[in-house]
Amino acid sequence: NGNQNQETPKPLEILLDKFIPTTENNYDLVARVKNPNSDFGVESVGYVFEIYDSNNQLIASKQGKTYILPQEAKYIIEQKFFSEKFVSKMEFKLKDVSWIKLKEFSELELRIKNRNLQLTAEGFNKISGAIENRSNYDLDKIEVAGLLFDESGEIIGVGKTEMRTVLRDESRGFEMFWPYQISETISNFDIRVYSNVFSNENFLKAHGEGLTE
Repeated sequence: NGNQNQETPKPLEILLDKFIPTTENNYDLVARVKNPNSDFGVESVGYVFEIYDSNNQLIASKQGKTYILPQEAKYIIEQKFFSEKFVSKMEFKLKDVSWIKLKEFSELELRIKNRNLQLTAEGFNKISGAIENRSNYDLDKIEVAGLLFDESGEIIGVGKTEMRTVLRDESRGFEMFWPYQISETISNFDIRVYSNVFSNENFLKAHGEGLTE
């Protein structure tokens, strides 16, 4: 924006990346990315998961875009990645970060209630709960990420779902299934919720100003 004195945001941090075998020839991919800034949000960032075989040859890649709020450590999940070749290694990369400086930004108040992990009659794992929107505004879409951990804290299962048009003070239930056997013992689970406040023009007019790199 031509302002030479403007603060420069700290770069995004990749905290982890992992591929998880699920059903035959299928993999779930997960990465965790942190925005260490308190005054800058990421309006848009491109990412790519690159999959390699045992000969270190690139098999395929999966690309997408996401957003990250200030001080947020966000899980990025891609499910049902198909590969006939055995996957030996994965690399996760970020590109095209679009920062936005925020004024008087207040965090979303999305509460998770009635968290539950259970084994279904078919022997599959299921996470359920309810998301309550305690924010001061309606949300067009809420994304829900579910993670399963073993005794050492390693991720052994990931899932995601979404809710559309969640109004203020509204509570909405969700379920997430893993329709295959997980051989490791599940010691813990986590649920994370995200919503893209940057897509709301009224919100941006009141709280933010664009920043171009």
